[in-house]
Amino acid sequence: MKIGTALLLGIFVLSCAAQKATQASNQALLRAAESGDAKAEFQLGRAYEDGNGVPHDDDRAAEWFRKAADQGNPDAQNSLGLMYAEGRGVERNRDEAVLWYKKAASHGLAEAMYHVAISYYNGEGAEENLGLAYTWLMAAQKAGDPQAEQALKDIGGQLANRADRSKFDLAELYERGKELPQDLPAALALYQEAAAKDPKASPFANPAQLKLCQFYGAGKGVAQDYAQAKTWCLKSANGGNAYANFLLGRMAEQGAGGRPPNLQEALTLYQRAAAEMLPEAYMELGRIRAANPAHDYQRKAYFWFLLAQQKKFQGADAKLNEASTYLSNAETDEELKSTILWNKTYSAFRLNMANRH
Repeated sequence: MKIGTALLLGIFVLSCAAQKATQASNQALLRAAESGDAKAEFQLGRAYEDGNGVPHDDDRAAEWFRKAADQGNPDAQNSLGLMYAEGRGVERNRDEAVLWYKKAASHGLAEAMYHVAISYYNGEGAEENLGLAYTWLMAAQKAGDPQAEQALKDIGGQLANRADRSKFDLAELYERGKELPQDLPAALALYQEAAAKDPKASPFANPAQLKLCQFYGAGKGVAQDYAQAKTWCLKSANGGNAYANFLLGRMAEQGAGGRPPNLQEALTLYQRAAAEMLPEAYMELGRIRAANPAHDYQRKAYFWFLLAQQKKFQGADAKLNEASTYLSNAETDEELKSTILWNKTYSAFRLNMANRH
């Protein structure tokens, strides 16, 4: 009996000591949070959310999560997203939830990537999109989220033959480095996987080939290699990609990879790109023609700059005004008629027109 009483007394003393220690710890946490320490603000928010050492209070939890989230703390951003998704401590707003999940994901937080994926899957706070759900689950798995692997298996069966799109979207996310941390080697690997497929079987093979041309040409995530860049651009151009012809034109004009510059080859490639109505090609053709002071070339330059201006391409207005000073009103009217015909006709006829301009 006496032993039991002593044991109870000992437990009571230990409990009181633990409470005092927790209180002291929370007071230190509060002081750090009030001083603007984002990590402490997040931890205090968790304490209020869990009722750990302080009364459970979702309003206070959301308040502290927001303070930390506004300072860029990814754990707090993810937690604030959950509060919005569930309507705890804030008015329920699933659009706002996804916004915070994506902010957290941009810092590399795997759990936030998983939440973005589920938002796309359920159509909550984002348009329902199975492909994007799969994209974000792949990102979450790579970042180490333990739930993503099983979810990928579950969704993969529903995705049928649309995984190519999801992988291409993920590569672009890694390349941009906005919604996810930039990871150029990962983007490169995904583009290589897509580019290796038969373009007849996968609509993303050709765009991926163009991406590889750009990566090798710029040395993005890989050593700069103009020979590889040209190889991939040729494959993409042969598949009908206008921008690939434009890039090949740039390489020819600049003499990329140690080759001597070849303006005539560049002109031909720009004309092919222009025939597919690429405004960047219009501007380059106008620039090349305008470099020749002969009147006929200034008229040709006007034609190309007018097409670019019609597409509202940046810088076209100034170039068009400059070229117009060499032409009569009758000549500018004729070129306007030519652009009207250009915009109405088909690509093969446009290529013939381009060769004459």
